[in-house]
Amino acid sequence: MTIRALPGTLLPPWLLRMLRPVPIPADWTRACAASIGVGLPQVAGLLTGRVEEAVLASVGALCASFSDLTGSYWYRLRRVGLAAILGALGFAAGAAAPGPWWAAAIVLAVAVPSVLSSRMGDLWSSGGAHMLTFCVVATGQRSELPLGVQVWWFFAGELLVVAIIAATWPFRGTAPARNAVAAIFETTLRMFDSPITARQELTKALDKAHDVLVGEGSMSRSRVRDRLYLVYTYATPIVEASVSLAHSGKQPPERARGALRELARCMRTGDLPPPYRPGADDSPLVRALDRGIADLVTAFRRAKLPRVSGDHRERFRLTFGRSTWAQVCRMLLCLALAEGIGLAAGMAEPCWIALTVALVLKPNSGSVFARTVLRAVGTVIGVLVASALLALVPTGWWLLPFIVALAAKLPEALSRHYGLFTAVMTALVLLQMSQSAQFFPAARLVDTVIGCAIVLAGGLLLRPLHRGPALPSRFADAVEAVSEYVSQSLAGVHHGRPALRRRTYRQLADLRSALQQELMNPTTAAAAERWWPAVIVLERVVDAATEKAVRNDPQDLQAAQRLVSTMRTTTRQLRTTLVPPAELREELERIYTGVGS
Repeated sequence: MTIRALPGTLLPPWLLRMLRPVPIPADWTRACAASIGVGLPQVAGLLTGRVEEAVLASVGALCASFSDLTGSYWYRLRRVGLAAILGALGFAAGAAAPGPWWAAAIVLAVAVPSVLSSRMGDLWSSGGAHMLTFCVVATGQRSELPLGVQVWWFFAGELLVVAIIAATWPFRGTAPARNAVAAIFETTLRMFDSPITARQELTKALDKAHDVLVGEGSMSRSRVRDRLYLVYTYATPIVEASVSLAHSGKQPPERARGALRELARCMRTGDLPPPYRPGADDSPLVRALDRGIADLVTAFRRAKLPRVSGDHRERFRLTFGRSTWAQVCRMLLCLALAEGIGLAAGMAEPCWIALTVALVLKPNSGSVFARTVLRAVGTVIGVLVASALLALVPTGWWLLPFIVALAAKLPEALSRHYGLFTAVMTALVLLQMSQSAQFFPAARLVDTVIGCAIVLAGGLLLRPLHRGPALPSRFADAVEAVSEYVSQSLAGVHHGRPALRRRTYRQLADLRSALQQELMNPTTAAAAERWWPAVIVLERVVDAATEKAVRNDPQDLQAAQRLVSTMRTTTRQLRTTLVPPAELREELERIYTGVGS
């Protein structure tokens, strides 16, 4: 979906995209987990008088709530559980610092594995980011409690949120992304019964699916999301053929209706749809609908094929390419500047500058410029809200309802808009901290401005290092690496193949990272989105070649040579001319069919 500037405004489309919240439905289970996890320790602390321990548990609950994204039940548990463990480790490391200089050194040390974890998948990326964030938070804690007691109360707050999420099993629902894609097929079916009203609903369903799949910048790409986006792209011919049929007053055959109902069900459940067999129909519109359904089902079934053993292990172990180490250098430089300025200026709480840097430079989170601007704006709003509440409402029980309300709003803000999330989080943290000590919200605004300036300055300094080549050039490098690996795998060559496989996975990891950054950058998202299906198919080509190699099933030599020759031709075309992403995807689909046959 293309975002256009409103009539009469001077705002460019990329700025509108950056400012517009993602229109996704609220998840009440996440809101309940966050509000109870943050509020219950506060209630216990006010009742028992152990406010300091309650604040530590509440901050731990906040750590777990940050990582809770809408998804399947087991996905949420794994994501929050891993973030809780790594967040507690980071908090323990930061709290153990004996002095400010040691604190700065520990933060820099934790930053390295935090950034590297962003290449180990969505779950590890989230956990690594929480490890660094709450390591910085712990360096600013002024607690007289023993280290073990501090870590225990922090971890107890995390465990509370994990337990609440585990208790949502009876209320588990389907993720919004699955619902949004399923609604496309359901609305298409309704269009044949009431063409005028349902056609408008179909347009809204397509727009909503696009926004949920592409616009949710806070969520990393995953195989499930890849499959859903693949279905979304393959749904276009089906929608076009269906609209043409409805406009002509014709009805699709029952086999097509049944296939659309089954596709809607499979999108929600994740089940594998049965193969679709087109009928012998004289109508070209029906044939187009049959062909679209058949292509979609075939692509979805291929995408659902399980990975071969060893594939995940290789991706986990060795996916650190040049862009990864560039991100490490950028994070270390900006954190060192943040810690150095805080120490040199003798600030009472220098950790807030480093915290801004850690949150804005979080890997796999899109445009640093956009996040910096939204972070600054959100912090201003959050500080104003917290200052007003602290001026008008006494601390203690009177402030508790506002803390719970902000905690309930946090999950929705996390998924919808980074600026909104920053505003809610800033106000919530300031109110939490004010329960145990005197706090000055305005000082946080100055710290945030300094942190944002450091990020912008560091980003400009390292711009030639981390920007990298354009997507077509990155695709050319990736396709070249994949062609070499496919050549050895199909020929049954064993010598040197493990090293080549690792290099290929590193190349694909860098390509995926670059694409994700472009997808989440408001100025380049529309162009980058067209390359996403090609990345998905290219990864499946490597999976198929790996499966051939693991099964020791060499292919016909001439057929293998033709496939490799085709890939090398594609590489040359990508380097010399601009190959349209759609054509590249179709070419890779044919190569994937040849490798898997």
